[in-house]
Amino acid sequence: MFDFLFHHHKDLAHNHGKVKKWEGEHQHLAKEAMAVVEYYDKQDMKKAKKHLIKLQSLALNHLMDEDVTFSDLLKKAEDNATDQEIVASMKEFRKTFIDTKKVLIHFFIHYTSSDVALDAEFKRKLDAIIDALVKRIEFEESTLYPKIDH
Repeated sequence: MFDFLFHHHKDLAHNHGKVKKWEGEHQHLAKEAMAVVEYYDKQDMKKAKKHLIKLQSLALNHLMDEDVTFSDLLKKAEDNATDQEIVASMKEFRKTFIDTKKVLIHFFIHYTSSDVALDAEFKRKLDAIIDALVKRIEFEESTLYPKIDH
């Protein structure tokens, strides 16, 4: 069905590897997020901040990799007009996460700064971000990945 996406090595011929990589990254993201929460709850802000910085690096690298890959796949799908379902899913996926991505980036910029305390407002925002990311991951793994995993 999506053969046009996978026939050229340059054109992401090995999406199964990408999907497995991203699923592994999702597990690392969850582990780091839970470490931030754990150390915050224990009032060990030094370790919470350390894991927050790791989470930032993992999350931003993961988002960038996915965005570039999905952008390429979407372009190919649109150019070939072979399957409107994948085009619609990818467009919806990208559109619905734009605001959350902006909030996430601003959150990391602010709270990873060495002079910013991890206070109650931090925890409230972190909980909201974790909730949004869980929903994005569930959507990716149940809806998008099966469409691009070959």
